[in-house]
Amino acid sequence: MKKLFLLILLYSFSILSSQAKNVHYTDFIDFTDNSGVKYNVMMVTDEHNDNDRRADATIRVLYTTEGNEHLIEFYSDCYAEKLKNGNTKISFIPVKNSKVQIIKGKDVSYSPDTFVYEVDPKTSKITGTQSDQNSTNLTPIIHRNASLQTQDRIDEIDRFYFRTEPMYSLLKDFYNKKLEVAEKPYYDVVGWFGSDGIAYQAFIISYLKEKGNLDSVVRVRYEKNGQINIVQFDTLSEVILQKDDTVSISIKPKNKTVKNIKGNSSYDPDSFSYTLDVNDEFISGKQYDDNSSADLSYIKVTNNKEFALKFYSENDEIYQKYFK
Repeated sequence: MKKLFLLILLYSFSILSSQAKNVHYTDFIDFTDNSGVKYNVMMVTDEHNDNDRRADATIRVLYTTEGNEHLIEFYSDCYAEKLKNGNTKISFIPVKNSKVQIIKGKDVSYSPDTFVYEVDPKTSKITGTQSDQNSTNLTPIIHRNASLQTQDRIDEIDRFYFRTEPMYSLLKDFYNKKLEVAEKPYYDVVGWFGSDGIAYQAFIISYLKEKGNLDSVVRVRYEKNGQINIVQFDTLSEVILQKDDTVSISIKPKNKTVKNIKGNSSYDPDSFSYTLDVNDEFISGKQYDDNSSADLSYIKVTNNKEFALKFYSENDEIYQKYFK
């Protein structure tokens, strides 16, 4: 699940220093200057090194003045810094003596921008500013990543890059891989003993969504009065990276609807919260519903396909889609 969180949070051609040569992550930012001109910005950032947490970045800025559209490019050093308050500070500092390249437009005069913003991992809130060598005040930015689906980002490529450019192909590949990841399910299995002394197992299938959230389908299997019961309900899952680098997973029902797959018992949908360490090892967790709560145990499954047959039939739609 830690790997999954890192995929939610993160997510290649010139000899010139500080130009991004690969795509490690992208940012989309808007800001408006004092004259009312609106600027759209796309950053392409390479992987940060382990020494000073610096990465090469390519910045493209798209804007319109007097009816003419302009597209410019410059290179930046991008620094990632973990702050004491748990936030991450991202700084895009133009390379010294960096020249602005005019990709589209004419009579363009542009000073390279500095962008600095903080990311709060608990709330996903991002706040920051833009400035340049001519700025007397910092200009607030709008960080658009949270409002963009992966397909939206793919559409944005055509605004900032021409199809003949090598970076265009790299960005396409980068986003297509993210789409593949988004379609891949993730599995968790937890168990607990209820206040009635019955042993319960929950098989959780999660699907990666934007904004750091997951949609999950939960099936709970238990034996009561000699009969096997299986119920299903839909949940929303949230994954949060804590200050100590542990990962907190919170799973809550979308509503009160519970479907009986096998048996005909009354069942309240469960909520789950648990924590994994930096190595994805289970630390602790809780199950709770409207009537009770219990300590969780984490069940490691080596064969998801085989284990799923305890909860799904081979003809089940979900089994056919993800386990066949």
